[in-house]
Amino acid sequence: MDGAPEASPGKKKLMLIVGIVVVLLALGGGGWFYKQHSAKTVKPKVEQVQPEPFLVDIPTVISNLDNSSGRPVFVKISAKLQVAGGLMSQVQAQIPEIQNIFQTYLHESTQADLSGNGIYRLREALLDRIAVQLAPVEVRDLLFTEFLIQ
Repeated sequence: MDGAPEASPGKKKLMLIVGIVVVLLALGGGGWFYKQHSAKTVKPKVEQVQPEPFLVDIPTVISNLDNSSGRPVFVKISAKLQVAGGLMSQVQAQIPEIQNIFQTYLHESTQADLSGNGIYRLREALLDRIAVQLAPVEVRDLLFTEFLIQ
């Protein structure tokens, strides 16, 4: 005999039940804690699509025009884009692509292309290309706020 008292069968059963209760409480508390903290991270703030038109500023674009003479000709354009049916952040994310559309079209244009009614042709061509870029967002208008040829 080694002197250790042996537990009665009733005490063993009680210890087993207490152990199970402690494990169940720990699992339940852990599940509750996980649910509370994961609910906060799973529900990000969702932006609503703006049904009414809104304006987005297009940063100033400075470009050189196609010119056969040795003298460089530059154009400086600032504009606003009127869009509907989209998110402001969605359109803002596309601003570099919109600026690229401006640059590409202007590099292919000459000073004579932009004189007289050429500004209207420029506006229509840019409007069509931007509408394709931003689809399914509806592009309603392109408003020039500054147009300078030097």
